[in-house]
Amino acid sequence: VHLVGVLFLTDYANRKGLLVLCAIFGLHAGFALSETCLWMLHLDGEDSVGPWSILVFFSCILYFHSFWMEATVLPPDYITSLSLFFPMFPAFNAAGVFSCLELFLEWRWFPDYKIWRAFAVLGAALCVCGQWLIASASHIGQRNYWASCRDMPEEEDWSDEFVGLEIPDRRIVQEGVYRCERHPAYLGAMLWGLGIQIALCNPVMLVLVSFVLWASLLHISLEEERELYDEFKGGYANYAALTSCWIPLFNSFLEDSAFQREMQDNCEEENENLQEETEEEEMEDDLHSEDDLLPTWEGVPKGGSLWNRQFREPWMLG
Repeated sequence: VHLVGVLFLTDYANRKGLLVLCAIFGLHAGFALSETCLWMLHLDGEDSVGPWSILVFFSCILYFHSFWMEATVLPPDYITSLSLFFPMFPAFNAAGVFSCLELFLEWRWFPDYKIWRAFAVLGAALCVCGQWLIASASHIGQRNYWASCRDMPEEEDWSDEFVGLEIPDRRIVQEGVYRCERHPAYLGAMLWGLGIQIALCNPVMLVLVSFVLWASLLHISLEEERELYDEFKGGYANYAALTSCWIPLFNSFLEDSAFQREMQDNCEEENENLQEETEEEEMEDDLHSEDDLLPTWEGVPKGGSLWNRQFREPWMLG
């Protein structure tokens, strides 16, 4: 269903169609939850898909939450199939396909070593924690949860059908989970992705997903923090200095980026100040050069006719 939505419903906005998609995902979520319970209780049959039901269930929950959050917070014209198929990008699609392949191929060839229910429980617990962080961050942030407009084109490329996302009274969210984590939704996404691979007992995809997801979230965090620094200036700098990020190695990269940004801003200010000082010096030099052209009274004897003339005709002699 996800792949069909990715291929044919990239920007679908019909109300009834979106409700039908929600019903389809609801059916899949209920069936996956029942399959997971039967599998954990050893009551599943030979046609069981094992821990794959865990991925199906949590994917449906992720879709439902994304759609519900955008439908209740954002303007109605902004709601499309992208609101439902939130992770609609090639890396997520590839991760879903290759996770499926690794699970069933290794399960077929190494059935005695593939499935570990303890890992399935651990992975499901990580998914629950990740989903809770995503839900808490979006609930507390409301419209401020979206740092920037999704796929916003350049102004000259805007069309009549494009619906922008204008957020009035933007602010820095510092309460709730944001008090101890700068990017709680990204930490939740990291736990969610790792939990799925641990539940599926996919060692190869666990390594690949960990690296790709970490690098992708780091790139997004750097871009968003740059926008937030530009928008809120010192306010976000103070918040970032007091609040760390729990994703491994994120703090060092974000601090280096902030330091480079601050140094660049200082260099630009110094260049502007130096340029202003240079312009002032040039103006003073021009004034001095003009004064040098005026007649001076050095060496002129006082009391003579030339000396007295300066008082009679000052406009001529300067």
